[in-house]
Amino acid sequence: MKLIAKTLIATAVLAASSFSAAQAQNMSGAEKQALIQNMLQADSNNDGMLFLSEFEVLIKLNADDGLGKAAMVERAGAYKKVFNRLDSNGDGALTKEEAQQLAEGRG
Repeated sequence: MKLIAKTLIATAVLAASSFSAAQAQNMSGAEKQALIQNMLQADSNNDGMLFLSEFEVLIKLNADDGLGKAAMVERAGAYKKVFNRLDSNGDGALTKEEAQQLAEGRG
């Protein structure tokens, strides 16, 4: 999957689960790079979508890097709750299109 699409998904996931959209847009370059690297690592099958197990990995990696409120999601064990909120069509996968809707405030 193209890096831009992965960046979009990662930013939307972070924005929806950890930051306000404005905070996500104001992330430092290092934070954005860490988020992209975490997304690449979490998408274990490299299909460009995140399934719940991959989403859990992303949240854990983000928590380890101190990104957003991922540590809070991890402590609360709220992976599925947050994932379901992001998965607007309920198909069990967070897609580029869902991420774009979130990033644009339509999700």
